[in-house]
Amino acid sequence: MRYSVVSFWCLFIFSTVVHSESVDYNIRGTIKPAAYYQGSLAFELGGGWFDQSRTQLYDVETLQLVCSTSKGLVAAAVALAVQRGLLDYSALVTRYWPEYGQNGKENTTVADIMSHRAGSPYISKPFEQFLNWTAMIHTLEQMTPLWSPGSAHGYHAYTCGWLAGELIRRVDPKRRSLGQFIREEMSYPVNFEFFIGLPMNQEYRVSPVELSENIKQNINESNIELVALFNDPRTHRAEIPASNGIATASSIARLYSALNTDLDGGKYKRLLNEDILKLAT
Repeated sequence: MRYSVVSFWCLFIFSTVVHSESVDYNIRGTIKPAAYYQGSLAFELGGGWFDQSRTQLYDVETLQLVCSTSKGLVAAAVALAVQRGLLDYSALVTRYWPEYGQNGKENTTVADIMSHRAGSPYISKPFEQFLNWTAMIHTLEQMTPLWSPGSAHGYHAYTCGWLAGELIRRVDPKRRSLGQFIREEMSYPVNFEFFIGLPMNQEYRVSPVELSENIKQNINESNIELVALFNDPRTHRAEIPASNGIATASSIARLYSALNTDLDGGKYKRLLNEDILKLAT
């Protein structure tokens, strides 16, 4: 399906790129690229339809579930906590979270969690329980790791977010949730929209996740059901940090730009210094 981009903004030097995207790009559904250049928004496009009813346009103000893109935001929040002296990558998790040190997890470090080496890559619980932070933290405390923490690597698709988030909650002087910490210490100071725990008054802006017929034919039923769960407003309001972030494309680009440079001609200061960036990466 060919379509025209419905809204865009760009620096003049990127006008050829924007024109190419808006006129010649063939895609089904929606498109929303954005990029920053030297601390300023270079271009931002929004095109297509908000949902299958095709009654509302998908534009630059539309929010989208961005799934594992959330992990980068979580990692940046932990790096900020390290920069402020609240966390130490090399420290044992039990230094901040004593209850975690049981059933073989006693020697887990903060770095093990952030590098997916903690040995707790998944939780066998109904998705409904994912919405309950306290229940998930208790489950993680009781778990026996699948391998000795730090000795192997395995993708912690959901669990890394709760683990990192609980660390931040425990070391934050205000005892805020991860979503609140991100909002008040990162989003507001740098002026971007990337939510872990969506406010109810922003739900109307969220474009639903939809599967094409081709994808439906090539995945199992449980994954189709999972998409429905991720479209549930209750899921949007919950904090599932590794997978339920909701953002605009320009806010994701702005976040990553803010990690290593001042924004908007110095109006907004970078979030992380060079030493912390090296430690985090």
